[in-house]
Formats: sequence, C-alpha cells, structure tokens
Amino acid sequence: MKLYKADAIVLRSIECGNGDKLLVLFSREHGKIKVMAHGVAKPSSRKRGFVQLFTYTRFLLHRGRELDSVSQCEGIEMFSYIRDNLDQISYASYLAELVEALIPEGEQNEPLFLLLLETLRLMEEGEAEILTRSFEIKAAGLMGYRPVLEECAQCGGALAGRLLFSAKTGGLLCQLCSDADPRALVCSRGVAETLKVLSGWTPDRLNQLKISAAGRVQIKILLYDYLKYHLEKDLKSASFLNRFAAKP
Repeated sequence: MKLYKADAIVLRSIECGNGDKLLVLFSREHGKIKVMAHGVAKPSSRKRGFVQLFTYTRFLLHRGRELDSVSQCEGIEMFSYIRDNLDQISYASYLAELVEALIPEGEQNEPLFLLLLETLRLMEEGEAEILTRSFEIKAAGLMGYRPVLEECAQCGGALAGRLLFSAKTGGLLCQLCSDADPRALVCSRGVAETLKVLSGWTPDRLNQLKISAAGRVQIKILLYDYLKYHLEKDLKSASFLNRFAAKP
C-alpha cells in the first residue's frame, strides 16, 4: 500500500530548504524510519507543531521510491515541558541520539519504543539524570547486551574482593579476573548494587532512589563507556551533556 500509519517519536529533524525537513522517527510499528516532511518549517504549515523534536505523533506516510513522505500528522503527546527546560532537553536529546544509534533502520523494537515513551513522560516530574541512567542499562538489555551484574562476567564466580566493570567482558569482574581487561574501570560495591536497581526497577519507581554525587559520576562513566564500546562510536549529545552538567 502507498499509504501507511505510524505512531512515532521524532528523534531528529534536519532542515532541507524550502521549508522541508528530513525527519528521523522511531515508530512503534516500523522501528526507525526516515521520512521527508515537505513545507513543515513554513509558518503557515499546520503540521509544524507535530514534527518538533520529541513529539509523539500519529503519522500517515506515503511510500516513495527512495524516501517516504509525510502525508498527514496529528499530535498525540507534545512533551512541551521538555523543550522548556534546558536540563530536560539535554537529556532527551541524548536519549534520542542513543536510540538512533542503537536501532537499525526498519527494525521494530516495541519494548524499546515503550521504554523511551515512558521515560519522556516521567521527565515531567522525575529526575532526568536518573531516568537516563536507567534507560541506558535497560536499552542495552533490550538490544541483547545487558551487563552481567550478579556474578563475574569472566569466570562466572562470586564477586569477591575489589570489583571492576569491563565493557569488553560484558559486566563486573571479580578481583581474581581483574587482568581480563586492562581497560576495566573500578566499580564500588555501592555502585554495583545501584546498577542492579537501575536495571531491575520500573522507571516509575526511580524517584525513590537516592544516589550520591560520587556514585552518579561513576555510574555515568561506566555506562557510557559500556555503550560506546558496543556502539563503536561516541555520541555528540553526551559531550554537550557533560559540559552542561559540569557548570555550577
């Protein structure tokens, strides 16, 4: 069929001139798709508000030879509170870039879509940083590489002695296996337990979680190093987020 529907979150928007925009969408039904939205940047366009970043929109799309295009669209959730807050827009931008990097084009992943949607919803009242850390570790699990946190990722034994976190071996290392990865990072026992909580708790429970400033820094470094290893790339929004977070 030439026309098809997609309920999707706008991950990225690229100006193409003449009021046109190339949109990267993450849809519940079709996964990640790229579509052209003609004339949506013009002030007179009725579609303009529904193709903004992070909006959850119901699209009617037209199949094209090389690129599909937006025929109609209707906003479902606008998430205006994200765009009104620099802290939230920074974290939401990182999540959007992370999802775009994780998902191959055209590959459906409904659990990841629902996780992203719930995380964006909870940002209105919840803490964006903790929600983002939870999203990172859950997204890794949904893509098939959840870090091993209950036992040593190298030998499968108990997590005795000084702990390390290894992206290469896929999780925590016991002291006896510390030489398995020279790049492994030190991980305190408190952080190891917090990683389990971030992985296991549903996002709506995370407002109960208290993490020290030092713990937050360590978790951010560990999870980003882990994701970067599997993605084999840096994320631009992560660098901005780090600079933004470092400001008083």
